[in-house]
Parts: sequence; structure tokens; C-alpha cells
Amino acid sequence: MREITLQEVLDAREARAAAQRQLLDRYRHPLLCLTMNIAGPLKRWGTVDLVFRAAETELDRCLQGRVLKKCKTDAATGLECIWACDIPAPELKELAIELETRNSVGRLYDLDVIGTDGIKLSRPTPRTCLVCGGPATPCARSRAHGLDAILAATHALLNDFAADYLAETAVQALIDEVELAPKPGLVDRHNNGAHRDMDLGMFHRSAKALAPYFREAVSLGLASDDCMPALQQAGLRAEQAMLVATDGINTHKGAIYALGLVLAALGGVLARDGDVFARAAALAAAGLPAPDTTHGAQAKAKYHAGGARAEALFGFPHGQMAWAVLREHSGNPFPALLTLLSQVEDTNLLYRGGPEGLSFVQREATAILAGPPDQYIPRLKELDDACIARNLSPGGSADLLVLGLLLYRTESIWYTA
Repeated sequence: MREITLQEVLDAREARAAAQRQLLDRYRHPLLCLTMNIAGPLKRWGTVDLVFRAAETELDRCLQGRVLKKCKTDAATGLECIWACDIPAPELKELAIELETRNSVGRLYDLDVIGTDGIKLSRPTPRTCLVCGGPATPCARSRAHGLDAILAATHALLNDFAADYLAETAVQALIDEVELAPKPGLVDRHNNGAHRDMDLGMFHRSAKALAPYFREAVSLGLASDDCMPALQQAGLRAEQAMLVATDGINTHKGAIYALGLVLAALGGVLARDGDVFARAAALAAAGLPAPDTTHGAQAKAKYHAGGARAEALFGFPHGQMAWAVLREHSGNPFPALLTLLSQVEDTNLLYRGGPEGLSFVQREATAILAGPPDQYIPRLKELDDACIARNLSPGGSADLLVLGLLLYRTESIWYTA
């Protein structure tokens, strides 16, 4: 995004006021207006838009069923939303203040409520200064703090929100994957699959234990492109946190690697733009190969399979495929799961069942995909029973489904149609 001129700011304000007048004239109901309070000539970058969209989503949820009209503007001066609501203006103002004060990043929201008389409702208490925490108006009038200090405080709030938001999204992707049922040979809410040492609760504990690592991965990517050494050390600490949570069982080692790379890459996209998959591939290339003691590494060496690192070095083509299928099917995970099972050279399947086990799962998943969608679940249940009997578990495909879910839920950050 580019720096904007004072005239562009004034023109945007005039256009917003005209839109507000039109909505009031047409709907005769109060308006709620959302913009971002960003100082300086640059009004938009990745984290600003992320925070705006999160606030917009929350307001859509709170206002559901009571919106007469919603208007959205996408300009260099900033994203804007105006809702005409069947809600009394004082109630709307309470909602706005609650959202502004719910967490620290709400200080950057500019939420105005306009009554049917066209007058903007005032706040009962003054807003606080970004830098010193005192009343904002005296600091602004006296220019008590320079632009650099204000922007530093702004970036800190935005980056903290982005790290928390993406970490929560990654944890939820892990939980949604393990809860999905039926899945062939994998732990889910129906059974433990082909695993005698794992269960659903263990995966929940493991996912939650990884939240600090996911947050650190985003923060490292936000700060620098050259973050792979620090990310690799953070990943080793995350593996230990996982093992503590699971009493020594490896539940998410593959996900730690893949999600860490992509979360750091997403942080880089938010801070400096670029292609998320090229960023993730560059990070993977800068990292050290995993030790050959893992099951995946042993299968890779024995059967000349690509494995998790090859997937990362090529920019996660199967993760992208899972995202595309999720997008095509409005987030339905079963077609994405079956597509992965039919195409991925899963080193977990190779380790447990050799080429025959991999071929069996790929062949069965391809057949299920070719059939009617209403048969996906019963036929996956049959494949689950067969995988349990054969001691097969496609853990690599499960990790890629998690990655696809993360990409699907964060596509507003990295995807441009």
C-alpha cells in the first residue's frame, strides 16, 4: 500500500459523510461506522487490514438479524464499513464501546454511532493515549508524542493481535482435524484409529500446548525474513512441550514443522507482503534437515519418498491442494481429506504398511471420491475399519489437512483472486 495525501483523507471523510446521509435518509435508523485509527500517511498494511476484518466479523455476528443495510469501502485511505441497524443508538454505542475496550487492539478501532438526527453520539469517557495511557485528546492537541512513538505503539498492538489471532486459528485447525470423523486409521471422536497409545484428549492437550509456539512463529515472521534459526529452536522447544502434554507420545511433530513454517511466512506477508508459499519454501531451504531417526525419515530413505521437507521446499503443493478443495466445497473437509488420501505419498503409511499399504489407501480414497458425496461418510467408516485392521494411519495427510484448514481460514491475508 502507498502513502496517501491530506486531500485523499479529506475526500474520504466527505464520501463517508455523504454515504451516511444517504443511509439515514433511506432507512431512518441509526448507523454504526467502523474505520481504523492509524496515524501517519500510510493507512493500510497487512496487520491493519487483519484487525479491521476481525472487528468487522465480530460486529456482523453481534448485529446478525438486525442489519437493514451494510456498505463497505476498500480504498488506500482504509477499509470502512457502515451498518444501518434496527437497534437504538444508545444500545449501539454501548456495543461499540464494549468492542473498543474488550482488548488492547480495540484502541485502534474508530467506531462511530450516528443517531437518526444525524448527530454522532459521544463517548461517556475519553479514549486513552496510545503512548502514555492518559487522556488522548490533550496529548493529541499538544502533540506530546512524536509520530515515531505513536507508530511504534500502533505496530506493537497490531503485531500482538496478529500473533494471537493466527496462533488461535492454528490451534483450532488442529482440534477440528482430530475431531473430524470418520477418518481412516486416525484418532478422531469415534475411535483411536490404528493407535493404541493415543486418544482424542491427548490430541487436544497437545494442540493447546503448541499455542505459545504458534504465536512465536508468527512474531518471528513479522520481525524478519531471516528467522529460520530462531524458528527451528522454537520448534524444538515446541516438541518438548508436546511430549510433556502427551507423556512422551508424538502427536503433532509433523504439524509443528509445517504450521511453524507457514505461520512465520504469514507473519512475513502481513509485515512485508509477498507470496506465503515462496516465503515458507525459503524458510524450509534455510533450515537443517530433520534427523533420520523419525518414522517419516526412515520411510523416506527406504522408499525414496519426498516427505515433509520436500513438501515444504516446493511450497506445500498438497497443502495448497487441500485449501483449493476446501474452498471449492465451502469448507467441507471430507472432499479435501479424500483428495489428500488419494494423492499424497504419505510416509506414515509407507512406514506402517510399505508401498502396498500406501497403494491400498490411495486406491480406496480414489474410489470413494469417484462415488456420490452422500456415501463419503459410510465408505470412510469402512476404510477406517480396514486401516485399523491393517495397522495403517495416514498421519502425513492429516497434517496437510490441518494446513489446508489454516490456509482456508487465513486466505484474506495471503490470497488475491
